[in-house]
Amino acid sequence: MFKLGCVPALALAAVLASSPARADGALAVGSTSDVIKDGIAVGTSINYKTADEAVQAALERCRNFKPAPKAAALCQSVGSFRGECYAVSFDPKPGTPGAGWAIAPTKEVAEQRAMTNCKITAGDGRAEFCKIEESKCDEF
Repeated sequence: MFKLGCVPALALAAVLASSPARADGALAVGSTSDVIKDGIAVGTSINYKTADEAVQAALERCRNFKPAPKAAALCQSVGSFRGECYAVSFDPKPGTPGAGWAIAPTKEVAEQRAMTNCKITAGDGRAEFCKIEESKCDEF
């Protein structure tokens, strides 16, 4: 039999157990002044316990981005988020400047924004070749 004083504690425990876990994500990007020559490095993270952990994970992935080592050396966090989505897009042809990324409330909006940003940087001759490389959502 429970004592009356235990009921509030049990109720609080039940609420905490049913509450969604906090999760954080981050996006890191590195580039030099010559994107055509050096490329762009990207690192992402989702579902980390804290924003700091998410940022550190994204930076580490960005700094270890093998296809663009000079850009990877210059990685910086471009944003952290909770319960949102990110998207990264590129023009897949080597030696082209098209790249875009975005953080948004939904995957669809993040992808649209990343594509728009890629098309702007790709220029008229390459804009149509931009494609989404990756898009994921952080859980609440």
